[in-house]
Amino acid sequence: MKPNSLSLIVFTLLTYFACAPGLQAVVPPPDGGYPNLTTAEGDNALKALTTGVGNTAVGTFSLFSVSTGNFSTGLGAGALVLNTADSNTGVGTAALLHNVSGGSNTAVGAFAGFNISGSTANVTVGTGSTTMGLGITTGSGNTVVGDQAGLGISSANNDTIIGNNAGSNPLVLNECIYIGHNVGTGFSVLESNTIRIGDNLPTTAGSSQCFIGGILSHMVPISMGTPVVTIDTNTGQLGWGPDFSSKIAEQQKKIEEQQASITQLKSEMQTMVASSKRRPLKSRK
Repeated sequence: MKPNSLSLIVFTLLTYFACAPGLQAVVPPPDGGYPNLTTAEGDNALKALTTGVGNTAVGTFSLFSVSTGNFSTGLGAGALVLNTADSNTGVGTAALLHNVSGGSNTAVGAFAGFNISGSTANVTVGTGSTTMGLGITTGSGNTVVGDQAGLGISSANNDTIIGNNAGSNPLVLNECIYIGHNVGTGFSVLESNTIRIGDNLPTTAGSSQCFIGGILSHMVPISMGTPVVTIDTNTGQLGWGPDFSSKIAEQQKKIEEQQASITQLKSEMQTMVASSKRRPLKSRK
């Protein structure tokens, strides 16, 4: 079902329940309730609204500029203050503050998505995520979760950034996945189609560990050697199996010994042939 069709169904049902005979109205009516499924509470909230439907603005200047836009929610002072598009959700002071024409963005946290302007379909959760003059400006389809996360993905698309201060690399491009505190920070390398998970963990002995579920279900029985991580070349799934390196080394050693024996035998035969040719033949009487 298309989103527009779903929105029409929801609007029709809500309109029916609002107008159906016999339903008791709340007396006195709820403060801030207006026609067209509109709720506004706060100085200058939804100040410019004309025909827009299903908007909710709570907070001073929240959704201040929306006129004909629909289904947006601004909760917090200045949340979505410049927004004129549809289906944006900003929760937190100045959330999605610079968004104007971008639709279907979600920002949760004070100043979250502060710098998003004309982008679409971004999700940013965390105080200051993708903000402070950096962060998403024209990129779309990004998911950013964490305090001050995603400050380096201004024009990037389809990135997934999870972790406090993660994704602050100013040169990150598209289709990257960064997971972990500070991952994707502190280097200036242009990246795309890159996955980084906790790659900045301490490397000293015993300071960091990694456990990944699902490996034991894809194992090879071990009859010899030490278990090692394996990769199924058909599916890419991790597993574990025996370490055959010692056996391979033994076989290699045997092959080298056999080659050496063959070389020596060949040399001896050549010597014998050369010697027989130099030996004079006895004359017959």
